Amino acid sequence: MIKKLFLLSVMTFNFTLFSQNLYPYLNDQSGGITQGYGAWGNYNYIRETPVDIQGKGTVTFYHPDINPATQKPVVFFISGWGQTYLTYDKYFKYLASLGYAVVNIYNTNPGNIQQSYQNSLDMIHWAVQQYGQWIDTTKVGLAGHSYGAGSTIWLGMHLFDAQQSNWGSQGKFIIMFAPWLSFLVTDTDLQNYPPGVKLLMIQSYDDYHANGNTYNTDPRALRAVYQLINIPNDEKDFITVYSDPDPAHQYTYQGNTYAYTANHYVVYTGKSDDYGNYQPFDALDVYSSNRLTHALIKYAFDNDQNAKNVCLGNNSAAQRDMWIMPDLEVTDYYVTTRPESDFEYRCSENTPGSWGDPSIWHLQNYCEDADGDGVIDALKIPEVTRQNFQIYPNPVQNFLTIRHTHNKKMQISIYGQDGKLLQKHQGSSVYILNTGTWQTGIYHLSITTRNQTFQAKIIKD
Repeated sequence: MIKKLFLLSVMTFNFTLFSQNLYPYLNDQSGGITQGYGAWGNYNYIRETPVDIQGKGTVTFYHPDINPATQKPVVFFISGWGQTYLTYDKYFKYLASLGYAVVNIYNTNPGNIQQSYQNSLDMIHWAVQQYGQWIDTTKVGLAGHSYGAGSTIWLGMHLFDAQQSNWGSQGKFIIMFAPWLSFLVTDTDLQNYPPGVKLLMIQSYDDYHANGNTYNTDPRALRAVYQLINIPNDEKDFITVYSDPDPAHQYTYQGNTYAYTANHYVVYTGKSDDYGNYQPFDALDVYSSNRLTHALIKYAFDNDQNAKNVCLGNNSAAQRDMWIMPDLEVTDYYVTTRPESDFEYRCSENTPGSWGDPSIWHLQNYCEDADGDGVIDALKIPEVTRQNFQIYPNPVQNFLTIRHTHNKKMQISIYGQDGKLLQKHQGSSVYILNTGTWQTGIYHLSITTRNQTFQAKIIKD
């Protein structure tokens, strides 16, 4: 707490006198991360002139400013719907400052799913031919935002197929920011996914669309992909980024006051979104996007185990840490308590001619939640079998039951949304907790047996 108060006080100073390795573009004047994963790199960067690929889209290439050209690990980033390289320009410059090559793929006609996915694949191959002197295809990351994030799963199926090429043979990862539906992917595709991929799926809790007062993509759709994909739990994480409600952490930029808002546009940096809301580039982007990406690159390409503790840390303190902002929520078993009707794009939708058309969105059968407990019915039995824990009801009002199905003794730690330890219990295989005095909100449980740890989110009504 003392550390965070000190860092908050530092925000009021002018950082232009400090090292150029501090973030040159941050709109909150916090200075970002000054060392370690997420810190700005030592390279100057070059953004090559964007190239229009007729009938497909635009390719924009970033690389460190070094001479002669040297092949570098590469990140292919697929833009969200209608978003050019300018939307993510600061993120790309950051990665290039670390010494990596970055290729932005912008689709001009994303409405035709089959064609746009193929266009993205074609533009990736075009970029490698055009900028091959800079790109090491044995170390490949796929990243994307929204619509583009959803497409990375299909792209990975094709790029990381060892029978077709050596792409990613020395390291490969996928990082998805506020992902939309992953089309053209079946359960069989996911269960036979190319091995060795590291995966981060990052959603924003306040992923809100102002038009129609509905949330964006039903998290059950994301979880169906996450749960079915053939990636071990210690090589993937499902992360939720929270907004910071503390008015003391707001800042002023160009005469306007902003908060650290975790909406669909967290990875947007310094521009207006489609709904007229300006999203500055601030510490929320640095900690939730740049820091995790940097650590994932270092782990995937260099087998850096310290980096793994940050990007795939199994809910480690280093992974959750968001400076003065609310900690990340990290889990392998995400549960949402919102009904499907709250979402604009629903996991179980099966309507020909829509985004839920079964000819492109193949996972409807893995989305049903008939009892409304937030757990996908088709995945419920395997989950209980693996984890051996039962927690109910959720949301809870007065009493919460926690049970180990094999009668093992448990240690249970209960944390508030601010990460503070509230209660600790141990020694029994069944607990019934009195939650009647708990305030309404979100609580986090960490349950440990001799050889197993499980995290869960509890909603107190």
